[in-house]
Amino acid sequence: MINLSKFKNQNINPVQKKIKILLYCFILSTILIAVKTQGQSVENSINLYGTNFPQEKIHMHFDKEVYLPGETIWFKAYVFEENLPSEKSTNFYAALYDEDGMLIQGQLSPIFNSTSNGYFEIPDSLGGKQLICRAYTTWMLNFDTAFLFTKAIKLINKNEKLEEKKAVKTVSLQFFPEGGDIIEGTRNTIAFKANYNNGLPFEINGVIKKQETGEVLLPLKSRHDGMGRFDIEILPKEKYYAEWTDNNGVTQQTYLPNAKPEGVSLKLVLQKDKLVYNIVNKLPGDSLHVLMYMYQKVFFKTDLSVTSALPYSGFVPTNTLPTGVMQLTVFDAGWQPLAERVAFINNDNYELSAAISNKEINTQKRGKNIIEISVPDTMPVNMSLSITDADLNYETTGSTIVSNLLLGGDVKGYIHNPAYYFSSSSSDEKKANLDLVMLTHGWRRYNWYNMLAQKMPGIYYAADNYLSVYGQVSQELMKKISKEENINLIVKTRDSANNFYSIWPDSSGLLKQSGLVFYDTAKVLFSFNKSKSWNTQMAFSKSNFTLNQPYSIADYRQYLLRDTTGTMVNQSAPVYDYYVRKKDSLAFGSEKTLQAVVVKANSLRSWKNDPVYKLDQKYTSGLFRSGNAFSFDVMHDEMAAAKFDIYNYLFGKVPGLSVKNSGGGKAFVINRGNQSLPVLLFIDERIADNDQIGLLNMEDIAFVKYIDFYVGERNAAGTYGPALSVYYKKGADLIDRRPKLTDLQFVEVPGYSPAKEFYSPDYSQNNTTAGADARTTLLWLPYIIADAATRKIPVSFYNNDFSKKLRVVLEGINAEGKMVHIEKIIE
Repeated sequence: MINLSKFKNQNINPVQKKIKILLYCFILSTILIAVKTQGQSVENSINLYGTNFPQEKIHMHFDKEVYLPGETIWFKAYVFEENLPSEKSTNFYAALYDEDGMLIQGQLSPIFNSTSNGYFEIPDSLGGKQLICRAYTTWMLNFDTAFLFTKAIKLINKNEKLEEKKAVKTVSLQFFPEGGDIIEGTRNTIAFKANYNNGLPFEINGVIKKQETGEVLLPLKSRHDGMGRFDIEILPKEKYYAEWTDNNGVTQQTYLPNAKPEGVSLKLVLQKDKLVYNIVNKLPGDSLHVLMYMYQKVFFKTDLSVTSALPYSGFVPTNTLPTGVMQLTVFDAGWQPLAERVAFINNDNYELSAAISNKEINTQKRGKNIIEISVPDTMPVNMSLSITDADLNYETTGSTIVSNLLLGGDVKGYIHNPAYYFSSSSSDEKKANLDLVMLTHGWRRYNWYNMLAQKMPGIYYAADNYLSVYGQVSQELMKKISKEENINLIVKTRDSANNFYSIWPDSSGLLKQSGLVFYDTAKVLFSFNKSKSWNTQMAFSKSNFTLNQPYSIADYRQYLLRDTTGTMVNQSAPVYDYYVRKKDSLAFGSEKTLQAVVVKANSLRSWKNDPVYKLDQKYTSGLFRSGNAFSFDVMHDEMAAAKFDIYNYLFGKVPGLSVKNSGGGKAFVINRGNQSLPVLLFIDERIADNDQIGLLNMEDIAFVKYIDFYVGERNAAGTYGPALSVYYKKGADLIDRRPKLTDLQFVEVPGYSPAKEFYSPDYSQNNTTAGADARTTLLWLPYIIADAATRKIPVSFYNNDFSKKLRVVLEGINAEGKMVHIEKIIE
């Protein structure tokens, strides 16, 4: 505060006195405005960071927790942006490394509806006891790589000794003052963590002593997984230490961090619907600022006057907050950070209701099993399901979709058994134990000095848009061609599908087409639309402009399993006994590689530059844009003209769709189990019959869409069911601009990793297959979609020749970011 009393006795005239007072007031107001502006700058920087630099997180659902050499690792990836499904990234990178951190195999797959799926092939000859999977999106590489998804995977190898030599184990003890510092003259909360040198927790037992006298002040005993906390009054210039006994019975001494004479002590208490914070200020100034933020958004801000004589308590309402990691920071008057505390807000609003019920269970050799997945929510849900041998895959999942996306993606360092904190109902004990994780790990997303200066991170990897092809028109030709001259592209994929694009060069002659989705390789054919003689003055790259996987992980040791001794395999599992004794255990049930990849529109097929998606947006409307659908670009399909009619064209393209003779004509029906349903027919979204559909000329058709469950009209049976809509060409599509094959040049461009179908035998058709069925994964379904029309999904599968106990794991998300994880045993 400015002291005006010093002007009273000074020998100055009133005018000078008034000028000086005004000057001091101006300086004071300038300082206050600057501080207020700085406060707005910090808040705006956090919100700006969240808007422009959202952080993506990944969870991967693997079909099981342990694998054999020669097996396939199946996975489904879920990509979140903060606390919601991500719409930013389109390419998913995953790589498998051996236990020396060397690359075995990389996978590149497209992201649809915030999910992706793929597989790894484990070499038959691979040794070792574990593998490392690392996954990321291009966008994630712009930020702290500690948050990339990394998981160690157990590997059973009959060529390795089951028991490894016992490594020398040591134990360490660390202290973590709440708020960041220990402050003299206050009662401090100090958390601690004891763990072995391999990272696993050590349950510690000891005491806290005063250094000068050796007086025992309080006990030191871990509460959960080697972690605990205690409160202690820190007197000025005194030191304290912990005396405890290690794993070898040796007495150890570990000193507490040095206390500071000045600073701010911060404590948080989580209550049912609020977060209470307590501040003790041991600084000369009394002006403080408090910010609470999560998912890179400021949810609470206040300015305080806290004197050293009077501690302050306040609270933040939490009942309307999302579940997740939050951070509260205390700043001084100049907005320099003084204390921070990380906490986990759990409002139990992340759970998606779902259930798995047993309908028909038979764990005999090759017995048929039926389970039913039910989701009461009407919002679409995207799920994945794995069913495995529970004797071999006997460990429960250590990290789930919930623990990875709510906790692991925001907290650095090793967390032991993170799934525990979200298992069953979130009890008060589990919440208290999770708060110990927050106290002993920390979360530092921001560099405050950069934030105060509004210095944003550099973006070296732009958000991708699926695959891209680039070309170049010569500079000489660019001087000749008109702005109306376009280039025709045909992307011809391995399944003989053709996608047609029309692009224009920019002012420098650069040609670019993004938003491509194809697997394995594709031929990219190109030609000028009008002047075919110019084709030789244009060239395209053979690259798809995605990233190459690193050949090794430099810090791979920190990602290895903490301990593999005696935990690798249940040797009594019948399927494992067969694996050890036989050499051909994996020959049966070898998977089939798909040559044709079928992708559904409006569910998986929704990338904006896809020609089929564009046709769907152009031709369809209303209810015809909804539901699970198969869409076909007839206009650019060079094989369409060779088909006699639409019945002949669609034959074999839609699972279960067939043609039957009806009154001398043809009719579409869809086969579902033992039931055959008539298909409701439309031409340009107007009701039609089979005779009208059959007379359509294939040359006149632009687009065909089959909707599996259409609720707009009733079919001939008087019920809602499947519908087929055919669309005539219109507008510019009536002009045939397809180039002739003789005019085209082409390049071969690599695409996404080849798709592969999980093989599940149907023993109702043939139960005499030669050889033993030793599949350790009985069923893998990466995409199970439930919505308002389909809330119950029956799933059937057959047992192998050995398993008596099965593990079922279901995971998934909905559009609101709610998650489901169900794990159960069938026997």
